[in-house]
Amino acid sequence: MPDLSDGSTECDPFPETALSTDALAAALADRLAEVPDWHSASDPVRLGFAMSEPHPLALHAAGMFAARNPNNVGVHTRFGDGVRGTRRLEREAVLALGGLMRADSADGYLTSGANEGTLAGLRVGRNALRAAGCRRVVVIASALTHHSVAKAAEILDVDFKALPAGPSWVLEPAALEEAFDALEAEGDETGATGATGVIVVSTAGYYNTGLADPIDRIGSLLGRRIDGASRLRFFHHVDAAHGGMILPFTEPDIPFDFRNRFVHSMVLDPHKSGLMPYSCGVFLCRKGLLGHGAIPAPMSGFVDETVTGSRSGATAAALWSLVFGLAAEGYRETFRGCLDLRDHLADVIRAADPDAVLRPSPGNTVLVVGFSTEGGALPGKLKEHYRLVGNTLPWTDDQGQTTDRLFHHFYVMPHMTRTHIDTFAVDLAAALAEPAAEAGRAAAAPPVPAELKHLRGSSACLRHLVVHPPQRRNPDDYPHAYSFHTFRNRAELGEQLRVESWTPTGDGTDGTDGRDELLVYAPDFDAPFANELFGVLSPQKFSLEVLDRNQQKLSLVGAAHLSVFEDAEQRPHTPVLLANFHADGRFRSAEYKYGDRWHGDELQVFEDSLVVKVGKDARSIRRTGDDYSFSLDTSLELRVTLVDGDAPPRLDRVARHADSALPRRRHLLRGQYRRFPNRFFDVIVELTVGRGFTGTVGTDDLLGESLQGSALLGRSAELGLARVLPRFADGQLLTGLEEVGGEGRYELSVGLDLGARLRQELPGIDVGEPEGLEPRDVVAWAERLYPVARRLQLAGADRDGARHPHWPTGAKGGTA
Repeated sequence: MPDLSDGSTECDPFPETALSTDALAAALADRLAEVPDWHSASDPVRLGFAMSEPHPLALHAAGMFAARNPNNVGVHTRFGDGVRGTRRLEREAVLALGGLMRADSADGYLTSGANEGTLAGLRVGRNALRAAGCRRVVVIASALTHHSVAKAAEILDVDFKALPAGPSWVLEPAALEEAFDALEAEGDETGATGATGVIVVSTAGYYNTGLADPIDRIGSLLGRRIDGASRLRFFHHVDAAHGGMILPFTEPDIPFDFRNRFVHSMVLDPHKSGLMPYSCGVFLCRKGLLGHGAIPAPMSGFVDETVTGSRSGATAAALWSLVFGLAAEGYRETFRGCLDLRDHLADVIRAADPDAVLRPSPGNTVLVVGFSTEGGALPGKLKEHYRLVGNTLPWTDDQGQTTDRLFHHFYVMPHMTRTHIDTFAVDLAAALAEPAAEAGRAAAAPPVPAELKHLRGSSACLRHLVVHPPQRRNPDDYPHAYSFHTFRNRAELGEQLRVESWTPTGDGTDGTDGRDELLVYAPDFDAPFANELFGVLSPQKFSLEVLDRNQQKLSLVGAAHLSVFEDAEQRPHTPVLLANFHADGRFRSAEYKYGDRWHGDELQVFEDSLVVKVGKDARSIRRTGDDYSFSLDTSLELRVTLVDGDAPPRLDRVARHADSALPRRRHLLRGQYRRFPNRFFDVIVELTVGRGFTGTVGTDDLLGESLQGSALLGRSAELGLARVLPRFADGQLLTGLEEVGGEGRYELSVGLDLGARLRQELPGIDVGEPEGLEPRDVVAWAERLYPVARRLQLAGADRDGARHPHWPTGAKGGTA
């Protein structure tokens, strides 16, 4: 279901009645149409991901068994187990894969994938090392290792050491030797007694390079350490998620498997390169180790050695059908064909970029490419269409200099054809010609005007930095998505904001002294209201911006806004004041922002509502290329709806999205920024009150049973974790904040009639047809608004912990 219009996402009510058969089928058909087909040349080919079309044998077998819903809970590879049904199919498939991995004898089971299989391997390794007397367990792997290893270490609460990647891009035994010596030295320095357990994680088929670690040499190193007097004890896990189902059929002499004495466990991912549908992984370990992960399940009458417990028997049937239906000859033919296609991909890339660095992975279907473009980058559209991912890796050039360089990895998977590759060749050639043209535009663009640098540092508005590309400025052309995701850097498009001086008209009676410098800014003064925004700026004091017609359709805060930032930095208890207006000139809202431009406590005053925001955290970010995004987190939001009359306040809703008492982190990390807007709230409290109410209602009476015996908590930008105490008295909403475990406190109070007063006293001008405006109209409006807004800003200043935004005595609004 679509996100809410304000950018937040809340749970939907569970449906009371069923959709009709036709409606259900239509909805599913719509979603199916959004999933790329494997054979359409126009759909993404996923050249950057290790995934492929499931084999018909697997799909058929899964369908055969799915309706009977068999549960393959437990492990079935021991003697006497796995004798019937899908458990027998799992046993036979897993033991055959153990044979493929050169194990004389092994236990194992199907997992949801390599993430779970790695967790299982590290869990068995940790427990086995503890059983050997190791008080401390450390996981050591290359920095290029799949993130699931660090995740498993975090889940298991063991230390994780990532060794820097060298120019070889594999885990070198010499680097391991140094890490082992360092662990030995740590024990000597601290006087620790007992052995230290080390789980070494090797990789057979790195996701970003396709390369395999020298696992035979690593095993020999572990053997020498174990035979010596080392205080270290070892467990060796191999992540063969990608290479495990390929290398045995293409380069069987690569010794990554159980033929090495000191390989103890391994994970495979048949849903990557084994032609299985998601989700299917395989965990394998040597006999006698699986018991280190055993938990009795007396309520079910068996012992569980898996991580997930219940597992699909239909998946076991699908895997069995491929192991015995394709067998080695089928897989061998499949992946040798992939290698031929990988070589064809290398040829077309060399043709498009003769100076590119290409590194095929021995025996694997991965091709790593360092393009000769600026910084090795590729245009965003090409990367998005083909799902290409870049990684910065150390590289030694022809002169022997080692530096970091951007490389992209390409997976050639069984579903791909020469048509796919040839289509990519055409797109690549066109894309490589694009950056040069963009660089020329960027070089011709003027730098950021010095007069606007302070404004950019005082505003969270992205429009000062970015602009939509010309062909995507009208949101009506793509109503299915927020167009904020299409922002481009202004300099790259040659549409940097221009600035001109403006002679003030003030004679001292309007709050200016005739000497204040005013500036106007816009991307194009020939059409000042036709490209995102037109602004009026008094440096260090205020700015007034009017949005163009398209941006007015998208804006969440109105069509024009005046920002008063004077004294906000020099006097942190003076709020930034933002006054917003509708397109027809009506007052929309006033925002009092206490804190810096990113993180603060805030009051929003509307004619018909009041909103108190505790711990508002705003972030804008340029993720990659031209991808800009913006997100807001708010610890607690108190929303008060004002109605006519003098009705006492009532509590409408308390929504608890998160526990404010737990340490707060932003709900989005850098790699998760996708679109604007995106909002998250720990707690939302909604109230309704008559704007004529003058009685007294305390916090306990107001919130009542919703508190469930505990205080209403929020994480204030100024106080940290605080009790939030809303109440009403004398025609005002009063919100107190008291620091939990400390002495800090303040109270924010606002009259219920302030919004109605602001609408009367802060008239605007009609900007609904901005193309018809003249710059002098907006400048004159700014000169009228600023003196009144400045008094409003000062009236809301913090005075000994009391913040009381109000209509100041003597302040008069102008007339439009």
